[in-house]
Amino acid sequence: MNILKVLTPRRLIGNLGEREAARLLRKKGYRILKKNYEALGGEIDIIARKRGVTAFVEVKARNVKYLGYKEARPGSSVTPEKQRKIIRTASYYNAHYPSDTRFRFDVIEVYLEDGKRRPKVREIKHIESAFDKNSAFDSKYHYKRKKEGSVL
Repeated sequence: MNILKVLTPRRLIGNLGEREAARLLRKKGYRILKKNYEALGGEIDIIARKRGVTAFVEVKARNVKYLGYKEARPGSSVTPEKQRKIIRTASYYNAHYPSDTRFRFDVIEVYLEDGKRRPKVREIKHIESAFDKNSAFDSKYHYKRKKEGSVL
């Protein structure tokens, strides 16, 4: 069963966030190439292109009702492990859809609040070049994981 088709409340917020993120990208002049691209056990929410740049975009949506004052920004949940999965999936995509564009990894944070019928967008932030291979493969992180006995 495809997890994206199970409409849990969490998935509904995710779907809304992804729609709003795609809308923002189109407004900024990007062309959406793929949504929810899956390969090698990873998934990229949106792949978009604009003026010689292909952006691999991870969307993080949160309901502000549930965000506490100590809550980290939604984008901070894109951990180095998640970044590596996105980079691996993007590499697979690039091998199958070759392009002479530059590549970038973005995060779009969508802050939602309760509306009369459904959540509505309170704020949306596009963080360009949010991470790269250097941040995803930070040596301190690798050393810590190896020391704990985890396999990467």
